[in-house]
Amino acid sequence: MLEFFEYDDSNGFASIYDSHITLNKTLLKYFKDAYRVRVAVDKAESLIHIYSVNKDYALSGELKQSSLIPVSISKTYARICSRPLIEYLSNIFNLSIAKKEFKRFKACYDDVKQVIIIDMKGEVS
Repeated sequence: MLEFFEYDDSNGFASIYDSHITLNKTLLKYFKDAYRVRVAVDKAESLIHIYSVNKDYALSGELKQSSLIPVSISKTYARICSRPLIEYLSNIFNLSIAKKEFKRFKACYDDVKQVIIIDMKGEVS
């Protein structure tokens, strides 16, 4: 029986800088309607969950505005800029990121939960 190779296009990478998180082009398609994002941390599993929030939901008043983080989207990446977020993540995951440096981690999209998950268990070179 033949088994064909299929490229898993839900896997990507997240690069964490001193002031932002950049998600590569592979994950960009999950941000097509994104206006803001919400970020949650699973400390026990060492995971970061990034939820895309569309403009209508972000402005509906149902979510605390302080939990909504702007996201910039280009043709090749999505960037989540927030120094307080990076400081929070650095404290939780014991990260030390110098200016103009970054740490890269595997990331994937969970179709069931509709969330991008960054695996903080091991840095990727």
